[in-house]
Amino acid sequence: MAALNRAEFDLDQQTQELADKLRNAKGEDREKIKTEISVVVTKHFDIRQQRRELQIKRMEDELKKLREAMTKRNESKEQIIKKRLAELVGNEDDLGF
Repeated sequence: MAALNRAEFDLDQQTQELADKLRNAKGEDREKIKTEISVVVTKHFDIRQQRRELQIKRMEDELKKLREAMTKRNESKEQIIKKRLAELVGNEDDLGF
């Protein structure tokens, strides 16, 4: 992710520099710079898409973990409730310190 963020930052700077050059360019140079800008913007778009794909993958992994935890808690519902009830009413375990 850090590499993608760095690449995105670099491409953004390149785009700004090229845009500045374009404002000061004349004639054929303008078309050449526009082509360069198009190439850089395309690369920037691709990097942003890769970063978003990585974010989606991480979110999907986190969602999977949360679903697994929910399933596990649902399976242990009675035990969790009994333990919490014991805590609230002051029943101590037999194995306490």
